[in-house]
Amino acid sequence: MTSHPTVPAPPSHREIASGIWWIQELGPERPGVSRTIAERGDPWYAAAPRAPLHIPQNAYLLVGDRTLLFDTLSPAATGHILSELGTLLGGRPLDYLVVSHPDVPHAGNTHAILRAHEGARLVAPRYGDTHALYHLGDCQLVGEGDEIDLGGGLVAQFHEATFLDAALSVWMSERSSGCLFPVDWLGAPIRPTEAVRFADELEGGFVESDRYYEFHARVMFWFQYVDTARVATEIERLWQRHRPRMLAPSHGPVVRSDTESVFRAMPEVVRRIRETGRTGVL
Repeated sequence: MTSHPTVPAPPSHREIASGIWWIQELGPERPGVSRTIAERGDPWYAAAPRAPLHIPQNAYLLVGDRTLLFDTLSPAATGHILSELGTLLGGRPLDYLVVSHPDVPHAGNTHAILRAHEGARLVAPRYGDTHALYHLGDCQLVGEGDEIDLGGGLVAQFHEATFLDAALSVWMSERSSGCLFPVDWLGAPIRPTEAVRFADELEGGFVESDRYYEFHARVMFWFQYVDTARVATEIERLWQRHRPRMLAPSHGPVVRSDTESVFRAMPEVVRRIRETGRTGVL
């Protein structure tokens, strides 16, 4: 009998700054994304044009004197997120569960996590007016200017979402690390070998605007209708306001260096979407 080598499972968590853990669900293979990128001949993908591509789902655990989880991964990863929390918390309680918005990849494990961590306080955006539809009526609601001091030097700060796919949304940053969590903005497809790898570790290099283009043209396809000059101004305003040292999106790699180059690349991504329209669906 011929034996085949066991392919190790991709890693699923990584500490990105002191007390901040990145937990990743690789997500299903996206053959439509692979096919579109291969046909277009994007340089970063040309070396391995048949490699499977995935849109990752990310959650972030902040561990200070108190603990906070930002987003929940999808219901396909219920066991995974509960296991990761058990490992990373090491028996400590989860104090806060923050859902950026009530979309499946972001909030789909809310009830499972709250059942496993009964003392956790559910935190949700204060924007929008449909909270009761999502069982969010009794949450702690946060928005621009609100903070949760976790102790141990970690402070979660909340912001009105600039680029979003639901009215009921919130962004977050962490003060000591200078990390901005822009949720659906800055998503990008990755190979399985690129799981929980920083943007500067990806094959083909980064900032890779073709990857950002493919994700946003499928998910934030409403960019095809915008005033590109005004969007560029808003991106510049975001940069000047936050000047983040790290970027931790929900569907792309964490950027730990040269974050300004990401902001400088995004107006061109929006311009391309404005010209080409939607490239497909996920």
